[in-house]
Amino acid sequence: MTTPLLHARVLATIALALVGGTLLTGCSADAAQKAVNGAVQGATNGDVSLGGALPAGWPSEVPIVDGEILFASAQKGDKPGWTVTVKATAADPVAEATRTLTAAGFVAGSDVSATVGSAGLVSMKNDHYAVLVAGNTDGLLYTVTPVS
Repeated sequence: MTTPLLHARVLATIALALVGGTLLTGCSADAAQKAVNGAVQGATNGDVSLGGALPAGWPSEVPIVDGEILFASAQKGDKPGWTVTVKATAADPVAEATRTLTAAGFVAGSDVSATVGSAGLVSMKNDHYAVLVAGNTDGLLYTVTPVS
């Protein structure tokens, strides 16, 4: 499970990335991305990718659906965790994520599961990791934490 502090850090990180990206439009794209990545990493004390790659340490036993990785971060320290947003290609990304995780040996958790319109939320776990997937037809947010 994530904490309110982690949620606040993720939201602050995204805001910082957007503002930083706007302020650095005069720089080259590569220089701007490096500068924003550095600022975001400093704010979150973690590894951050603003597109294209899973974060450092992403558990190999946690599959994600096909699609474009838009944002990824890894929380370091006493309570590690990973967050990834994916612009999914599936017609029903939450259902596809559930099928993919089930095929990898994850089971539905009793903690959270909901569907409202095209949006859904599912909690799954195995012996090592808890995975919370939230999304709609536009994409998914994965939050992964080790099982205590």
